[in-house]
Amino acid sequence: MRILMKAFPALLLLLLLSAPTFSQIYKWKDKDGNLVVSTTPPPPGVECEEKQFSSSAQSNSRRTGDNYRSGDVQEVELLRSNRDIKVIIYITDWCPYCRKAREYLRSLDVNLKEYDIEKNPEKKREYLAKGDNYRGVPLIDIEGIHLRGFSESSIDAALAKRRRVGADY
Repeated sequence: MRILMKAFPALLLLLLLSAPTFSQIYKWKDKDGNLVVSTTPPPPGVECEEKQFSSSAQSNSRRTGDNYRSGDVQEVELLRSNRDIKVIIYITDWCPYCRKAREYLRSLDVNLKEYDIEKNPEKKREYLAKGDNYRGVPLIDIEGIHLRGFSESSIDAALAKRRRVGADY
């Protein structure tokens, strides 16, 4: 049952990614002069405006029959959920800001890993390398964005950057 619960999100994501990545909307006037907006193309020979919405750069175009003219580009931004963002927090037991940062990150439902640098020497070396020998806690690593200390707005900004699909790492 656990395997099924872990496999379900992956299957759902696969189905979503295999769906068409764009949709088209057509706008034209019918023979009575009424404005028609539809996802199906107009009858042959009718001039219409065709808009393509896509996750990649697709262009708007105006067509008459099969003649196309390029128009503006419409892009749709895809966002990942917080749960898909990997966050590592380096903490100590005694630090109140570490507790606040941990609680805040848990409330955001991120994929969180916690390491106590006083109990794990290997993770302390990792923490020092990521923080350029920074000696304060917490140190928060949001997929390569390193935050020193606790600031809700800094965490929110880093998560927003990593939420965008295709964000630079």
